[in-house]
Amino acid sequence: MHISQVRIKNFRLLADVTLALDPKTTLIVGRNNSGKTSLSEIMRRLLGEGTPIFQIEDFSSASYDGFCASLRAHGDGAGDQAVRALLPSIELDVHFEYDAADPELGPLSPFVIDLDPACTTAIAAIRYELKDGAVAAFFADQPAGELDDAARIAVFKVLRERVPKMFTAKIWAQDPTDPANRRELTNAALRHLVKPGFINAQRGLDDVTSRESDVLAKVLENLFSTASSDQADHGDKLVADALGAAVQDIQQQIDANVGSELKKLMPTLQSFGYPGLGGQELHTETTLDVRRLLSNFTRVRYAGNSGVSLPESYNGLGIRNLIFILLQLVGFYKSFRADSTAAGVHLIFIEEPEAHLHPQMQEVFIRQLAKIAQQLVQGAEDGIPWPVQFVVSTHSSHVANEAGFEAIRYFLSVDTPGAAPGVRMTRVKDLSKGMADKPAPDRQFLHKYLTLTRCDLFFADKAILVEGLGERMILPVVVSKLEAMEPEAPKLSSQFITTLEVGGAYAHIFVDLLDFLELRTLIVTDLDAVVAAGGTACAVHQGVTTSNVCLKSWFAGDAPYPLAGFAGKTDVDKIKGLKRLAYQCPEAANGPCGRTLEDAFILANGEKFGLVGADAPARELEARTLAGGYKKSDFAIEFSIADTNWTAPRYLVEGIRWLAASDAIVPDQALAVVMAAVDEATAEEQTGA
Repeated sequence: MHISQVRIKNFRLLADVTLALDPKTTLIVGRNNSGKTSLSEIMRRLLGEGTPIFQIEDFSSASYDGFCASLRAHGDGAGDQAVRALLPSIELDVHFEYDAADPELGPLSPFVIDLDPACTTAIAAIRYELKDGAVAAFFADQPAGELDDAARIAVFKVLRERVPKMFTAKIWAQDPTDPANRRELTNAALRHLVKPGFINAQRGLDDVTSRESDVLAKVLENLFSTASSDQADHGDKLVADALGAAVQDIQQQIDANVGSELKKLMPTLQSFGYPGLGGQELHTETTLDVRRLLSNFTRVRYAGNSGVSLPESYNGLGIRNLIFILLQLVGFYKSFRADSTAAGVHLIFIEEPEAHLHPQMQEVFIRQLAKIAQQLVQGAEDGIPWPVQFVVSTHSSHVANEAGFEAIRYFLSVDTPGAAPGVRMTRVKDLSKGMADKPAPDRQFLHKYLTLTRCDLFFADKAILVEGLGERMILPVVVSKLEAMEPEAPKLSSQFITTLEVGGAYAHIFVDLLDFLELRTLIVTDLDAVVAAGGTACAVHQGVTTSNVCLKSWFAGDAPYPLAGFAGKTDVDKIKGLKRLAYQCPEAANGPCGRTLEDAFILANGEKFGLVGADAPARELEARTLAGGYKKSDFAIEFSIADTNWTAPRYLVEGIRWLAASDAIVPDQALAVVMAAVDEATAEEQTGA
C-alpha cells in the first residue's frame, strides 16, 4: 500500500492541484512562492495530531468570491444546502493504491467502500468546512447583495473571527468509482492510516558565539522517549532501561550524601519563633529526569586530539545538518516501530536538505535517501517493513538533476483561469508524464545533460540557451550596455535568469521541456551558412542553406531551408509561445551579415576592427578572415573582460530586449481586500477596541 496522489483545494496558492507521489521519493521543485511550503503545511494541519484550525487568509484568493456568492445566496433566501454548495472549504483527498489480493488491508479497510473488484484505489477525504447547522450564524448580521471593496473588507473582518470557531475538519471514505458514495469516519481512523513527519528547512543549526547550540542533544531526548515506550524495539528498550537504572543509582547517592549536606545549610523553622512552626522540619529532595538530562545537560561532542573533545557547534554546518536529518529519520523509524497502532503509511516531508551541504554531498543525499530507510529496517531485530514515502522540497539544482524526471514535480505559479487579474494559483507538473512522449534518446540526453551540467531551469524565471562559451560570456556585457542605453526599460539583470550552453545541434531537444516548464526563453544560435546541404561553411552571401539543426527545426515548413528566407523573417516568425529565436542578421538593411557570433560582432564594430571592404560581400569575407584569427575562447575572454568598448550585434540586442520585457505580476486585489480586513481586525485587537 502506498499513497499514489493527493488533491488539494482552496488552501493558499493550492487552489486546485493534483500531485502524484512516487512510491519511494518525490521531489518538489519550483520557483519561490510557487506553493511548495504550502504543501507540507496543509499536510501538517490536516494529517497531524490535534484539531486543525485555519484562518480566512489560509483560503486561496480564488475562493474569496465563493464566500461573497454564498453570502448573497443566503441573503436571497436560498436553502442551507444551496448556500453550502457555494461556500468554500479547504479540501485534501489522499489516494491510496493497494493490492486487492492482500487479505489484510489493515488500517485501510474502513476506507475501502467501493464494490468494484477491479478497483485498487481508496480515498481518504478531509474537509475543513462549516459545521452542520451553522449557516445562519455564520452569515448573521452581514449585508446582502453586491459588495464594494469597503463592504467586502467589513464582511471578511467578521468572517475572519467566525471561520476558526464555526469551521471544523471532517473525514470521509470516498468511493473512487462513485463520488456520491461516501462514509464519515473518525480522526482515529485517519491517524491509523497515515502518519506524517516533518524535517523543516529551519533546523536551528546556525553558528553561535555567545552560547553553545545543542540541537542534536535534543534529538537524543526524543530517541530516548521512543525507546522507553512499551512498544519499543527490544534492543532500544534495554538501552532505555539501562539509562534509567544508571540515573536511579545516581539518585540514591544524591539522596544519601548530597541531601544530608544541604540540610546543614537550612535553618530550623523553630528558630524563627513563630507558634506552630516548631514541629515542622525541612529537607531536600533532588529529582533527576533522564529526558531532561539528555536535552539540557547532555552535550554531543566530537573527538579531538590529545583527549580534548569538541562541542557540537564546532563542527561544520553541513555535517551538523546532515547528522540532524539522519537522526531525525532514525527517530521517525523508531517512533513508527514503537507505536502500538502503527500507521499504514509514514509520509515524511524534508524541506531543503541541501542547506550548508556542498554539491556532491547534496547529490549523494538524494541518491541514498531510500537506501537509508532500507538500512534502518535491516538493522532492526525483526526486519518489519517501514512503509515510508519521502517528499523532498528543494531549491538545489544538484538535488533536482540527480533525481531524474520520474520523481520530479514542478510547482508553477500562474494566473487563475476565470478569476480577476492578479489572482494566482499553483499548477503542478509531473515531468514523468510531460516528457513521456519525447523520444527515448532525447529523454536520455536531457537527463544526462541536467545531471552533468549545473542547470537551474527548475528554479529560474527565464532562460537563455546559447551555442557556447562566446555567447555565454559576452551576453552579460550586452545586457549591461542595453540597460545603460535604455534605463527606463525592464532590466534583465534584476531577474532570475539561467544560461545553458547547448550548442546549435541540441537546442531543439530542449524545446519540449521549456514548453512544459512554461519558461520564457531566448534561444541564441548561429546562421551557419553552407554552400549546399551537407556542404562546407561559407560566408552568408555565398550560402544556399543552413547546417543549423535548431533553425531547421524551428522553420520546419521552409524545407529545403533557403538561406535567403531567414533574412526575411519577422519578429513574429521568431517567436513561438514563450520562446524566441535569435540568429545573425544585418546591422542595417542590405548590409553584411555574420555567419557566427564572431563574424557578427566584427561586422557590428567595423571601425574598431578596421574593416575596409567596399561592399557587403567584401566585408563579410573580411570579417570571417579576422574571426578565423581568434580562438573562440580567446575572443570571448578579450571582449567580455579585457575590452568592453564595443557595440553589441543587433540580433543579440533584439533578443535581450524581448527577454527582458516585463512579466510583472499584477497585484492580487482579492487577497489585498482580505489582508486589509485582517489588518483592521488586528489593529482593533491590539488597541482593545
